[in-house]
Amino acid sequence: MKALGLRLEDVALAGWNLAGVPLVAASALAPVLAFGGEPSAAAGTIQLLAVGGAIVAIATRPLGAPPPSALPSSEARLGFIAPLVGAITLVAGSASAHLEADFEGLVIGVAFIVTTAAMALGDRLPVLDAGLRRAFIFPFIAICAGIFNGFAADLLDDMDVGQLITAVTVDETGFGLFVIGMILAGLAAFYAMLVVAPRVLVTPEPWTGCLVWPARFVIYVVSAVLGIGWLAVLGG
Repeated sequence: MKALGLRLEDVALAGWNLAGVPLVAASALAPVLAFGGEPSAAAGTIQLLAVGGAIVAIATRPLGAPPPSALPSSEARLGFIAPLVGAITLVAGSASAHLEADFEGLVIGVAFIVTTAAMALGDRLPVLDAGLRRAFIFPFIAICAGIFNGFAADLLDDMDVGQLITAVTVDETGFGLFVIGMILAGLAAFYAMLVVAPRVLVTPEPWTGCLVWPARFVIYVVSAVLGIGWLAVLGG
C-alpha cells in the first residue's frame, strides 16, 4: 500500500463498498444506509454519531503534521469546506428524519462554524492522535458511501448494465458511453464531496500525496460498481 501511496482507509472503504454495504443493506440495520425514510431510532442514532465523529475530527489537529509549506494552501483547502458541509447536511438531515426530531439546522450550523474555525485557527486547535482522528471520520465516510451506493442501485434497478456496456461499442449514437460517463461523473462528484473533502481537511497530505488520488478513485469506482451490482441483485 505504501508503494502506491494508499492508506488503510482506502482498502477499508473498498471492502466496505464491495461487501459491507450489501450485507448491511440486507440486514435490520438497512435504514442506516438510507436517506430518511421510515423512522428508525437505531439508524438515526448511528448517523448522528457519525456526524459527531466527523465534527470532532475536523475540530482537532494531529501531532506531527507535515509543515504548512508542504501542504495545499489554505485557499485550496477552503474549497473543500462547502462540499464537506454539504455532506454533513445530507447525513444530519437523514438522522433528523429517522429520529423524527428537528435538529438538522442546529447540526448544520455547528458543522459550518467548526469547519470554518478549523481553517482559521490552524495550529491553535486541540490536539488529537492522527490515527484517532482518521478513525473518527471513517464512519461518516462509510455511511455516506452506503447512502450513495443505495441511491445508485435504485437508479440501475431497471437498467441492464450488460447491455449498456455492449452499447458502448455497438451503438453509433454514443448513448451507452454517455450514460456510463454520467455515472462516472456522479461517482467523481460524490467522491470529491464525501471522501476527498473530509480526508483533505482531517488529514492534509503534502502536494506529492495528491498524485495518488486518481489511483484511490479507480479503486473506489471498481469497488462501488461491484457493490452497487450486489445491491441491485438484492433489491431485485
